[in-house]
Amino acid sequence: MKRLFLLAVAFLVQMPLLMAQSETTNQFHEDHEEAMALFFYRNSLRMLNMKDNPQLDELIRDIEKMKFLRISKSESDFDKNQYKDLVGKYHNEEFEDLMTIRSEGSNLNVFIKEKDKVTKGLVILLDNDDDFAILDIKGAVPLDRVAELMNYVRSTEDLDLNWD
Repeated sequence: MKRLFLLAVAFLVQMPLLMAQSETTNQFHEDHEEAMALFFYRNSLRMLNMKDNPQLDELIRDIEKMKFLRISKSESDFDKNQYKDLVGKYHNEEFEDLMTIRSEGSNLNVFIKEKDKVTKGLVILLDNDDDFAILDIKGAVPLDRVAELMNYVRSTEDLDLNWD
């Protein structure tokens, strides 16, 4: 009985660490089972740093985990109304607009969630004519380096994440 109690306590203590990314991202994934999904945890992010790049180590230092989802618009029913609904749901989870970039038919929206001036998460929505993607980050990335992280994730040689 004592062992069971200790196991239950240990589980409850670990519960915050087991929490997933945002509910909105999780719901989107459930609604779009066809989505390509990639999960990166702190250790797997370090393993992607094959060249032992100290700048990349610094960039990912405070990331607990990332979830990347990508759907093809031609293979799903995702449209502008669903995009607006998704943004509203992130706002309901207390994510705030951080930046919007529109370039050559692609849109990038970055949302941030903070508590006591500490970044708890970032959500990046990437939208173009062909695809839609979500990068949900639990943890922190220096805000002036979000684009650098996106470029690194997109350029990883083993992944076909190019938007060209």
